[in-house]
Amino acid sequence: MPKLVYFPLQGRAQAIRFLLRSKGVAFEDELLSFEEWGSVKAAATYGEGTQLPVWVCDDGTVLNQSIAILKMLAEENGYAPENPKQRYESEWFYATIVDILEKPERMAIMKDDATEEQKQAAIDVFTRFLDKLNTHWADGRAHVAGDKVTDADFTLLNIVTGQLDNAGSKHAAIREATAAKLQSSENVLRVVAPMRELCADQIAALAPCPI
Repeated sequence: MPKLVYFPLQGRAQAIRFLLRSKGVAFEDELLSFEEWGSVKAAATYGEGTQLPVWVCDDGTVLNQSIAILKMLAEENGYAPENPKQRYESEWFYATIVDILEKPERMAIMKDDATEEQKQAAIDVFTRFLDKLNTHWADGRAHVAGDKVTDADFTLLNIVTGQLDNAGSKHAAIREATAAKLQSSENVLRVVAPMRELCADQIAALAPCPI
């Protein structure tokens, strides 16, 4: 049986979990504590310098890079884009994550001692991200890539449940601001709604975690 190795967080692995479980794919979900990961990393169990998550194939091959794993599994399970336009829309979404969301300011969500200024900077990053998506998706589309669920939809759901609307997040000020912004982003709500329905049981079973 293949194995997904990560921490007891949503983080960079949850989109993979959402996708696989939506199709009933059997896999081992191995959760390592940070202490356990220290020993595993020192032993180079999954390769020198490898970061989690990793996907261990049935034959023992170890794959890393969460988005690459997600896209591979999407191909295997019928969630890959099917035409050039869907591919463009999917890749536009991932590029927008890099351009706007993957900024140091966002990581205030993980800092126990984040200042009010740092919290506001994180809120500003999430606000810009949601505004960009909401404008781009004003065409009435059903899903991130258009008329088909793709891996990008699972990534969006992961961002929503882990960062934008996560009851277990560290800072109430960030959580309340981002959740309110999400609720006012009608086009984003429309696109994420079918994913919330598809993965409803999984979302209900999520353990409290900060991200």
